[in-house]
Amino acid sequence: MSSISDTGLVFHSPQALVTGTEVGLTIQTSLLGYLREWSVQGWVVECECESDEANEELGFAVTLLFSDMPQGLKTLLGQVSEQRLYAYPPVKGEEFFGLN
Repeated sequence: MSSISDTGLVFHSPQALVTGTEVGLTIQTSLLGYLREWSVQGWVVECECESDEANEELGFAVTLLFSDMPQGLKTLLGQVSEQRLYAYPPVKGEEFFGLN
């Protein structure tokens, strides 16, 4: 996963996903040693091919806009974002979807 917020996320996929497709994911969080899994749903709003310096395809960066998210995960992400703590570095160009 590249970045996550209470509105969506960017993640790596080995295959391309069609823009506009609804996707369900399981997100695992770990806070103070407590592991928790969350089921979320959202819409693919962008899918960009990722490549290395030799132009070899590495997979795809998928931007997902949440359509359904548990309140507990929203609260957790809101607290992290208020403190400006990120589990992953912010991704450039994702401000349009509110992902950073």
